[in-house]
Amino acid sequence: MNRRSFLGVSAALLTVVGVSGVEGYLNTQRFQVTRLKIGIGGKAVFIVDTHLHRFEKIHEEILETIAEEEPDAILLGGDLVDEYTPSLDVLSTFLSSLDSGWKIAVLGNHEYWSGRASEVASLLSKHGFTVLIDSSISTPFGRVYGVDWRDDRKYSSLKVSGGIVLSHDPNAASSIYGECLVLSGHTHGGVVIGGLTLYSNSMYTRGLYELSGGGKLYVSRGLGQIFPIRFTSPLELLIIE
Repeated sequence: MNRRSFLGVSAALLTVVGVSGVEGYLNTQRFQVTRLKIGIGGKAVFIVDTHLHRFEKIHEEILETIAEEEPDAILLGGDLVDEYTPSLDVLSTFLSSLDSGWKIAVLGNHEYWSGRASEVASLLSKHGFTVLIDSSISTPFGRVYGVDWRDDRKYSSLKVSGGIVLSHDPNAASSIYGECLVLSGHTHGGVVIGGLTLYSNSMYTRGLYELSGGGKLYVSRGLGQIFPIRFTSPLELLIIE
């Protein structure tokens, strides 16, 4: 390859990288609303992977959208904060704007890895959330189960009859049996191009899956990230009806 061709190819590659970088950043500043209509007997909002570091305009927009929906339940799927969250005050501000008759949460890996699991659980309780750690609660729209994060990502078998299962880790879905809805996050949508998954940190990457045990799994792309870039994966707010 001569010098002119090399410079041309290099310029093209830099342009692609630059455009991808801009798009990756823009994906952190906008979100999509996904509606999953499966007849749960009410309306629930699923929030996961916010990775709050500071309260920004995007969070105001998310909270405004949730308020307009007037959900019967708000379900949190973990990784609300991470090791780079300077203070839990930002989480308190976010939680104080979430209003619903039922508020239920599970913890994610970053609550544990940051050493803040107990603090986050206490703050959630203070703001009216029931924190499920391998436990369940009865609600008007069925029983809600909470599967706690496992670092080895190996989960005990859970047999349910209807209702909703919250598990930060979608890998847990392979151990859940029964006609239920499993809600997870953790993957941030992976890297998917043209329907082909190039990278995922889990067995399930994004969207709706039919489970062998008779249930359904929805893996949300989540509403945040540790670093401000998301390739091929805009933020996602999930509404279940």
